[in-house]
Amino acid sequence: MSPQILILLSVAFFLLILIGVNALMIVRAREREERLSARLQDTVAPASRPVSQANEDFSLVRTVTRSERLKMRAAAMIGVDLKQAETYPIKWWLVPFLTAGVTWFMMFLASHPLGGHAVLWFFVKVFGSPVAWWMLTGFAFNWFTNRRNSRLVSQFPDALNTIVRCVRVGIPMAEALRTVSKDALEPTKMEFTILADKVAIGVPLDVALRELAERIKLTEYQFFATALTLQARSGGGITQTLETLSEVIRKRVGLKARGYALTAEARTSALILSVLPFVAGGAIFVMQRQYIMLLFTTASGQAVLGAAILLMCIGMGVIQFMISNVLK
Repeated sequence: MSPQILILLSVAFFLLILIGVNALMIVRAREREERLSARLQDTVAPASRPVSQANEDFSLVRTVTRSERLKMRAAAMIGVDLKQAETYPIKWWLVPFLTAGVTWFMMFLASHPLGGHAVLWFFVKVFGSPVAWWMLTGFAFNWFTNRRNSRLVSQFPDALNTIVRCVRVGIPMAEALRTVSKDALEPTKMEFTILADKVAIGVPLDVALRELAERIKLTEYQFFATALTLQARSGGGITQTLETLSEVIRKRVGLKARGYALTAEARTSALILSVLPFVAGGAIFVMQRQYIMLLFTTASGQAVLGAAILLMCIGMGVIQFMISNVLK
């Protein structure tokens, strides 16, 4: 890359940083002005503003500032859900660095077959690297979320049955939620512990359930929150509704397990195809070492090896994408 292009990229990066800092300062200044205006209004005429039922419902819930919303939107661009950041198996800020390392390795492999074409390699390196990093980062966080959601859905019917049994023997709903938080497995245990703690400190049940549904973002939990909210506001029996929901979820879990069984052949074929090149390469290395070393010692061999690894990774990604869509 020429020095002029490096200088232009550095200037553009510096300008982007300045724009981001300026935008953050403007947002914080507006937040200070809004807080000052609200305090003045409360001091001058505290009873002038009408209090609606919605405001009463959210009175015990911490409001989200504009800067926090901006951070959440920026994190969502790479697939991070800051509300679920503590549930990831590793620190979320480590994932972009790890995917950056994987992206560098992919560019290193691509440099061998494309290094001789200066213009093509320039576009691949400048524009392909950010796209590859963004896709890998989003895939990692999406895998974390899907894995946890799958466990939540599979454990949810047992949690619903526990609530039904508790309600039938006369235990209040708050204590039924506490029972689920004690007996359930992770990650259901953690979610119901948060729900039971909020109800215990005085947060209305419908507000706590709405936060649970918004945090997990699963259809099953949204049905659960809606059913309990309607029961809390209008009264009536809730056991039959929860039993029906539990039965429907069990059928969906069984259908997904059947999908995994039907796609077992495709997943096994993908595993064999991904392992076979390494097995064959190891066998050739043992029997004809000079023959396979051409892939590592010559420029043309390195180009073929890099292209083969990239194509194999793309093929495995396409197969996994197709299987995931079928299971959905």
